[in-house]
Amino acid sequence: MKKRTLTIVMVTILATAAMSVSAQDQPRRQRARQNAGQNAGQRNREQFKPKLFAELPEWCHNPDGLTVDEKTGKIYMNNPNFNGPAAGGKKKDFPATLNVFDKDGKFEKLLEYPPLEETGQTGAMGLDFGPDGNLYVCDNQYFYNKDHKSRILKVEMKDGKPTGNVTPVVVGLKLANAILWHNNELWVTDSCLDLDGYFGIGGLWRFKGDEILKQTEPLKVLPNGQDKHLVVKEAVKKIGREDSTGADGMTVDNNGVIYFGNFGDGVMYAVTVDADDSVKCVKILDDERYQCCDGIFFDPISKRIFINDSKENAIRWITPLQGTQTQVRSGVLWSNDDTDGTDGLLDQPCECVILDGKMIIANFDYTFPGLKNVKFDAPHTMSVIDITPLQRRVQQQAGQQRQGRDNANN
Repeated sequence: MKKRTLTIVMVTILATAAMSVSAQDQPRRQRARQNAGQNAGQRNREQFKPKLFAELPEWCHNPDGLTVDEKTGKIYMNNPNFNGPAAGGKKKDFPATLNVFDKDGKFEKLLEYPPLEETGQTGAMGLDFGPDGNLYVCDNQYFYNKDHKSRILKVEMKDGKPTGNVTPVVVGLKLANAILWHNNELWVTDSCLDLDGYFGIGGLWRFKGDEILKQTEPLKVLPNGQDKHLVVKEAVKKIGREDSTGADGMTVDNNGVIYFGNFGDGVMYAVTVDADDSVKCVKILDDERYQCCDGIFFDPISKRIFINDSKENAIRWITPLQGTQTQVRSGVLWSNDDTDGTDGLLDQPCECVILDGKMIIANFDYTFPGLKNVKFDAPHTMSVIDITPLQRRVQQQAGQQRQGRDNANN
């Protein structure tokens, strides 16, 4: 009887000791797992660290709109040079320019934009190739005159270079920003409609191809949000930095869904055209962590829409809509603190394109209130991020999913 009692006591003591050791080990194991996760996250973050793609001369200190010529792989960039007059320079010393890069960052100026007579300036921002092979450009005159002076310009192109013939095709916009040709239609974001009763409101213009391509005179739209071509109007929330700027960057996915986001509050929208030709706009992301959307770009390989977050010096991403979805997943590819852009770090990223797995980023470096970027300074830069690891990972996951479905069907 005593031997049995002793055995029970010894087992109990050993079990208690084991539990005590396990309890002591548990925090260490948790810390080890957390540290491993943090280290993996840091390694994952570092692989997307931006590098310098190109350093620009003083006369091209404000890179903005980007587009790629799919035939040649060349990257076309608009430079409005808003910082010139703002920094004390003479307007005539800093005309807006059209420029071109090859995939290695070799840079060439193609054109100095003729100014609007009333302002002496051209605010060349978003640009896209039309079905006629010419470039169509958003001329943002809002920074010089807020009374419906913004325009859409056609830059006549031949053999990849402008002929020198630049003509307005649409006049009367407020703040023309991003531009997109899709399904023989011209879509344009307008960032500041300035309508009564709103803290801020932006919109989306839609023009039929024939209205643009077959015209002999520029199309003049009605003011104050009354024109039939203004197919979307979305308000801007008043948040911490109180920026009322609305619809900014725009892109289209491989299913024909158009996306845009507000610069002032970061809210994202998806736009589709129904069978009856009516336009439907739905909110797909309203997350207080993300409060700014500048230029955006859809990459069909990684299946991500990349967002230039000017507020946070960041490149973020969302997933495109699938089927009947109305919400998207989101995350951050890279962010850095305030910098002058040395070594390619982000210096208020405003626009990006992706070519051969490389994300080319324009650093706008303009001092809007409430951004991480607090001053305009040299060097004037374009950044590049290698996103091929992300593209490969997404392709591998898609392949595994297809294999799983095939196995299930068999």
